Amino acid sequence: MDRLDCNRSCDCFTGSGIADEFVAGYILEQYDNRDLGDQQIKAAIISDRQVSGYYYNAFEQQFVLRNIKTCLITVDEGEQYKNLSQVNNIIKELTEFGLNGNDWIIGFGGGVVLDLAGFAASVYTARSRFIAVPTTLSAMAETCCADKAYLNSGSRKNTSFIDVSQTAVFNDPKYLSTVPKKYIPNGYAQIIRYALLADFGLLTELIEKSGSSLSDIRVFLNRVYAARAAIDRKNPVLLTLGNELSHAIEGYFRFMNYSEGEALALSLFATVPEQARKALAAIYIKLDLPRELKGVSFNAIMNSLKDTYTKGAADDRPLVCYEEKGGKGSWVIKNLPKEETLEILEDRLKKITDNSSPIAAKEDEA
Repeated sequence: MDRLDCNRSCDCFTGSGIADEFVAGYILEQYDNRDLGDQQIKAAIISDRQVSGYYYNAFEQQFVLRNIKTCLITVDEGEQYKNLSQVNNIIKELTEFGLNGNDWIIGFGGGVVLDLAGFAASVYTARSRFIAVPTTLSAMAETCCADKAYLNSGSRKNTSFIDVSQTAVFNDPKYLSTVPKKYIPNGYAQIIRYALLADFGLLTELIEKSGSSLSDIRVFLNRVYAARAAIDRKNPVLLTLGNELSHAIEGYFRFMNYSEGEALALSLFATVPEQARKALAAIYIKLDLPRELKGVSFNAIMNSLKDTYTKGAADDRPLVCYEEKGGKGSWVIKNLPKEETLEILEDRLKKITDNSSPIAAKEDEA
């Protein structure tokens, strides 16, 4: 088991098989060999049906062996289910389980599960401690560094958030072998964003790692965390690069047609400068990432963006843009009137939509 430097106060570990072997032991270590008397430690494990179906029995055995009482709380996986209703159901089950401040909440799954678990851990009055066990590359790249948990509302992305504090994160690469094909791009897209902002060499490593089992990703994740930390130090707002278009794409389809990673990959492809797009296209082909938005017209997404800004949900948000000065380019943060912001987003959207499609033609006729 290796310790990672995630530039946060939480403990962060990686290694194949560590999730089944060390999570329960880590929990017991936090009591400093104190005599707990007749009190039994409890751990509520929050997971989705797919992850728990594959892995829960093996994961639970370590707690049984150490006399830690567990409760499995299953949630629906998918951005469309990342909402207050599911958090409320989690809180209800935590209460019925009798979890208190001496106990633990464990998020066991991808990004949606960890957001729900982290949100519940932060609002639950017993203030149980929180451990994250991410099972996707995206969650492994993000969870150690994340200081907030987000929820959606209807077709709107990340409308609510709360500060979250993980006690520990266990990154076990064995889980990556069962990630559904649709969600694999989620991890790629987030790392591509880090690469564009801070460490372009991550793209080379990502291509090399994508075809392997990622059995040893300690060096890779440390480099990802270092890039994230560098961006945070410069300005955390830079991490919103591409969010405007990606959120509009996800929201238009109510989080059904395009995964979070697919939508972000499209937005990043539209946002990079023209001279970089050809090189990025080759990388996208290698990673099987989309470069063109299908199943919807330019006008539909543009109208969704206009609606968001008209209602004031985004009109005060800065926009991250690429700017060249003196022969050198860099990413800058611009605070623009919403009309100018929409013009920039319109130009980006044109780069990933096909106005010759049957859908666009029907809209033009209408």
